[in-house]
Amino acid sequence: MKKWLKRIAIFFGVLYLVLAVVIYVKQEALIFHPRAHAEDYSYGDYPEIWITTPDGTRLHGLHLRNGGKGVILYLHGNVGDNGRSLRQTRSLQDLGYDLFLVDYRGFGKSEGSLNSEADMTEDLQAVYDHLKTEFNENQIIVTGYSLGSGPASYLAANNKPEAVVLVAPYTSLMDMKNLFFWVFPDFLMKYELDNRANLARATSPVYILHGTDDELIPLEMGQELEALDPDRIKLVELNGVGHRGAILNSMFRAVVSESLRN
Repeated sequence: MKKWLKRIAIFFGVLYLVLAVVIYVKQEALIFHPRAHAEDYSYGDYPEIWITTPDGTRLHGLHLRNGGKGVILYLHGNVGDNGRSLRQTRSLQDLGYDLFLVDYRGFGKSEGSLNSEADMTEDLQAVYDHLKTEFNENQIIVTGYSLGSGPASYLAANNKPEAVVLVAPYTSLMDMKNLFFWVFPDFLMKYELDNRANLARATSPVYILHGTDDELIPLEMGQELEALDPDRIKLVELNGVGHRGAILNSMFRAVVSESLRN
């Protein structure tokens, strides 16, 4: 009996180690689900922009010009491309502010692939710096949905945009890992994207939209972020709304509009 118990323990120990290695090596495939396109792919009659990152990778963006009072930078979730972003931001396209959509590495027409957190944060700082060549920081609104809330909060912590709007944000990707893969150690994660730490450092007004029925990122995470600084960080709870519904909810336009007036 002891021999069988030892064999079972060894089997599960080896299985655990194998799964841990797979999670570490394949975590990009678990986190990111890009929709890639060839360079000649067309999203329609929208001005295309290419931004070169510090290591020479080119990111693809769409710049929808709508009056030039300022610009709304939109950072999408872990699925899709700029075409999906066009649909998600349709309600923002008549606010008198330009709309700038950008794809992460390996998404849409952007070159390269994501291999580290810096591939997101440093790349998007390059995008933000590009916008600063045309707009003052008090004319820049940063918005981020789901995964995009992480780089959006990073930009807020390291710059001074006029406002930040986060839709269905997490407290950190480490916390998300511990929701679904709690049995594996934190050091396996290459991506932390710590919204909690970034928003604590930021000084810009922050607006959060979070569905009460979010089945992926718990509402409690949005509530925890608001609790960091309730005077500066405002949470709007969307009753009966799930994760995907949050970005398409009419309150997204309403909250972004509110951020433009402050």
